[in-house]
Amino acid sequence: MKKYIFLLIVLCGCISNFRSIEKEKINIFIDRKDAVFSPDGILNRNKVAISPNDEFFVKELEPYDYGKIGLFSKDGQFIREIKVLEENENPNDLKSIAWHPNNYVIGVVFHKNNYSEIKLYEIFTGQLLRKLTVSNFYHYFLFNENGEKIYISKDGEKVEEINLRNTDFIFNSGINLPWINYGWDIGRNPWEKEHGGFSSNKEILTEKFNFFKKIGVKVVRVFLFCDLRSAVIFNEKGKFTFDNYVYRDFSTLIEVAEKTGLKILPVIFDYTIADGVFEENGVKVGEHPEIFNDIKLQKKLLSLFAEFFKKIDTKDIIYGWDIINEPEHLRIENSRIENFIFEFIKLIKKYRKKEKVTVGALSRINLNYYKKFNLDFYQFHYYDSFENNYYLNYHFYDLLLEKPVIIGEMEASDIINKLTKVWENGYKGVLIWPDEKFLSDGWKFFKIWVDVH
Repeated sequence: MKKYIFLLIVLCGCISNFRSIEKEKINIFIDRKDAVFSPDGILNRNKVAISPNDEFFVKELEPYDYGKIGLFSKDGQFIREIKVLEENENPNDLKSIAWHPNNYVIGVVFHKNNYSEIKLYEIFTGQLLRKLTVSNFYHYFLFNENGEKIYISKDGEKVEEINLRNTDFIFNSGINLPWINYGWDIGRNPWEKEHGGFSSNKEILTEKFNFFKKIGVKVVRVFLFCDLRSAVIFNEKGKFTFDNYVYRDFSTLIEVAEKTGLKILPVIFDYTIADGVFEENGVKVGEHPEIFNDIKLQKKLLSLFAEFFKKIDTKDIIYGWDIINEPEHLRIENSRIENFIFEFIKLIKKYRKKEKVTVGALSRINLNYYKKFNLDFYQFHYYDSFENNYYLNYHFYDLLLEKPVIIGEMEASDIINKLTKVWENGYKGVLIWPDEKFLSDGWKFFKIWVDVH
């Protein structure tokens, strides 16, 4: 019979559970190199916990019981101290140290007044990732083979299991793939050069999606038609048609996403479609205010996209459709923007009945404006420059919205602290806007956080 006991998870505000596990697991604590325990009540200070890849080891530093863990390279070179007690906390007995299988995270167990505290830290800067408080005193602690669960025991024989993946936050989180070539990942090269859309860049697209999967991404937000500099041909007779690459480029995107098992959030249009910019560096770009201002032309565009939504096969990998990115930047009357969004929502609801719809709002202060559209979920963007006016540490419930909310763009800085704030504040998920630093090595902080949530 399974025994369920409630946990208070301090860093998430959620209730999870742990349970007794099968008898064949009772010897999991024997001969472990990746963990140190306290079978006699005191941590075995003659042992060290070695990372699964054998590159590092950790041990408690003197003076003992003051929450100082030393990280060392395999040859014994000291790397850094990880302080696992807060400044205002009294010294307490450390009872266990264990490595996560990703080699980037250590977990520690302390005894408090009448409970045990489990803390998880990343080793690169020593930041706290997560804290769990469990009743009773435990002397044994391990991660399971994929790091999604932890095992704890009082005596090394009766083992209990805690599922770390206790929310669906990570399944609604991921990254933005803004573009390979802005405005012509879907469609012809607008300057009559060699085609550069997804179908001609399948290898690059596949490499990117494989990388996203490796770092724990579940949702990819990807821009499609942008400012219509490509894809749609506006001929002299006022007829709108797609160029010859649109369907094959979109099919390639679907194929790659399906093979990697990732969901996509396609952004249909970008605000650059009518932001008053007609050229960049002397080169003409897409600028089509007429599709907002001229109802006849708008109907022709809607008719063209009706065929698109009827024809495409999305293989059940659409997370949702983002009608337009940051429409607050459009230089169009609000009533015409609203009409445009309403018409595209109706179109998607007619032909893609099972697929959700959203809009990429500039910031959380703009969200209430979108209530009128009856979106399936809300989305807003956050950059560090917003903090003084629209700070990140703001709870979902205070938005007074009846649908889930994700942060569709978030700057790739201080990722661990930001992810923790977003998660604690009740949002459904978050999509990183990557920069070069993130793509080179900053991604590891995203993966580390995701691995223990």
